[in-house]
Amino acid sequence: MNTIGLVYDKLTSDEEEIILEAERRGFQLRYLFVKTPVESYLPESKLVDLPVVFNRCESKSRALEAGRIIEGRGIPVVNPFKVEYLCADKVETIKLWFKNGVDTPRWVYIPFTSSDGFQEDEIEGIADEIEKLGYPLVVKPTMGSWGRGVVKVECRDELIGILREARPSSVNPTGFFAQEYIEKPGFDLRILVGLRPDSCIKVLCGIARISPSPEEFRTNTHLGGIPLGLKLNENDRLVNEAERAGDIILNGCRWGIVALDAMPDAKGIDYSIVYEYVTECSILFQQVRRIVEENRQRRYRVWKNILEEAFSRYKSSEIYMRMEGILHEILESCKIKWHEANSRFDYAVNTRNASGFNPATFYIDIAEDLAR
Repeated sequence: MNTIGLVYDKLTSDEEEIILEAERRGFQLRYLFVKTPVESYLPESKLVDLPVVFNRCESKSRALEAGRIIEGRGIPVVNPFKVEYLCADKVETIKLWFKNGVDTPRWVYIPFTSSDGFQEDEIEGIADEIEKLGYPLVVKPTMGSWGRGVVKVECRDELIGILREARPSSVNPTGFFAQEYIEKPGFDLRILVGLRPDSCIKVLCGIARISPSPEEFRTNTHLGGIPLGLKLNENDRLVNEAERAGDIILNGCRWGIVALDAMPDAKGIDYSIVYEYVTECSILFQQVRRIVEENRQRRYRVWKNILEEAFSRYKSSEIYMRMEGILHEILESCKIKWHEANSRFDYAVNTRNASGFNPATFYIDIAEDLAR
């Protein structure tokens, strides 16, 4: 029986899905729990005879260090270190896409000039440069996730205030990142793409994430966003763009699985109908949220079926199906702006259930290919 390595710093429902799929397909798992310093938790003795290791560290710094160590010992890692490094930095991702002709939001990146951020006499000039994006604009940490630290800036006074407070940190270590504000039609997109050894990149699944109100521009499900599955077979343009964006991220690799985040640009499009149904959709989805919250301290496999039943009721509702049709119709009229790639993405609760595809199966597909 083949053994797969699973390196992690926190076991979540996402890792549980990998564990369940590995068990179902006859793999054993070697659990590689890490903290800082990562190297002390990954001695060579723990990595012997592993055909592949899944890198599922939630901490980006630990994920990078674990990937470097394991790959340095000649063991295949999902995802490869190159992909992990690229996805960890929003600036590097968007620069690479821009360089290769992928449609992205306009952006500005200003490196910090001191350990305290920026000097007072520099701030007005930096603001002048960033203002070329126009207002409103969005400021975000280069290494953050789940929408934390993402701020919509409406005017120069707000921007100056943020620049004065900006400091190097773990999620923003080297500079200040600002991005053009894209008027979304009340939702954004998360598309998963994957690559198996000796195969071509393919789009695996996708969801829309609907903001709970017109006042909240962030759509992350951690912040109240509502997931809705995408019928990707009905939108060849979106699939082709996702394959191209994913191919650039995974270029030079033989395997990998990443989540790509994109924003439909709804400038000039009437999408008010989305918010006519959001409240009702959100009320229905609260049943799913309640199950997750009530079972947070229990092992996922115990309540997984209850979650799936609740999601099934949500997806079979008339309001869900109506919203599904509305979103697909709007998407046909929107340009797509690609802006982030995620190497360690969450999927067990929302993406898996909303899309009907379990990314854990693709992880194990890669393991089977590499174990042959």
